[in-house]
Amino acid sequence: MRFKTILALGLIAVGAGACSDNSGVTDAKPIPPAALIRFINASLDTGTVDFRFIDKVENLPTFLGVGVRAASGVYQRVSPGARPVRVFVNSTDPVEAQKRLIDTTITLNADTRYTLVYEGAARGNADRLLVIEDPLTFPTPPAGQIAIRALNLNGTVGAADVRFAPTDTVKPSGVGADTVPQPRNVYAALATMITNTPFRSYSGFVNIPALPTATPKDSLYQFQVFPTGSATMAFKSTSTQRGATAPAGASYGPQPGVQIAGSVMTAVLFPATTAGSPARTSATANPGVVLIVDKPLNP
Repeated sequence: MRFKTILALGLIAVGAGACSDNSGVTDAKPIPPAALIRFINASLDTGTVDFRFIDKVENLPTFLGVGVRAASGVYQRVSPGARPVRVFVNSTDPVEAQKRLIDTTITLNADTRYTLVYEGAARGNADRLLVIEDPLTFPTPPAGQIAIRALNLNGTVGAADVRFAPTDTVKPSGVGADTVPQPRNVYAALATMITNTPFRSYSGFVNIPALPTATPKDSLYQFQVFPTGSATMAFKSTSTQRGATAPAGASYGPQPGVQIAGSVMTAVLFPATTAGSPARTSATANPGVVLIVDKPLNP
């Protein structure tokens, strides 16, 4: 009898609880504050690397297999605070994969964007992890245009001026002087300049036209880099980030690029890699400019 009485009281209590809230819906947990980060590999001699937070697993991304002159992609949320991080050699060999290139602690503030750059030469322990604070919000270009800024990671040039124009306004290499874009078509007057961008710093954004994909012909931007105030070009590089439109009805937006209006990108100025090192390829043997995407585009 005593057992039956206890069971009955328990059922009454459960029933009362069910009557008080039977929606089955729990309140959503608030989104915790976060920093936003991305990672760029500007190594001179290391090759492909992995970036890891090592203090905990939750709310901390890992960037694996980031090649030389490549970025990790869009910004990722990170729990703010002092975060111990390491950069490793990317390898399928367990012994090689355990080699620590960077072992340090960085401090990340909530509601702040950061670009983390692995740079320098591992030989002689001359490499480092550079932490650059980015704007929290990015511009929206006018209709038919894109926004571009420079990030100068080329220490051999010093402060840099960057001029860029569509490839079909640039005189072919080896034909006369190649320091000034030569008129070819309706873009003849376009030769935009970003000036005096210090080493390890961003320039401001400039707006320029999105380029055509077929008319008058497929076109890209050539970037010409000068030491600030100099008329002698240090190096030039042509972008390959064309972008791509999204299919009709897609739930995702276009892939940003120089041919996609509304794109917001950074032109990263990279140094030449070290001869004989894992970072050295035909594509990295000379200084170059690579476009990375700053923000995704909505459908």
